[in-house]
Amino acid sequence: MIALFATMAAFLLQTMPAEANRFNDYLILAYIVMWVVGMIYVLSLVVRQRNLLQDIRLMQQVLQDEQNDEQE
Repeated sequence: MIALFATMAAFLLQTMPAEANRFNDYLILAYIVMWVVGMIYVLSLVVRQRNLLQDIRLMQQVLQDEQNDEQE
């Protein structure tokens, strides 16, 4: 994914005319960096949520096992 953004940035930076405002390059780079940071953050949230769901299932299993042991 990062390679895709880097390729897009390189293409956009090469195809711009020389007279163009040079700060447009920085603007494009800033947008790319923000998208990458945002995607990494969203992916980390997905991983955290998955881990929390696994922890909840494990706790439910442990609780169920303890309740079964008490009944015996």
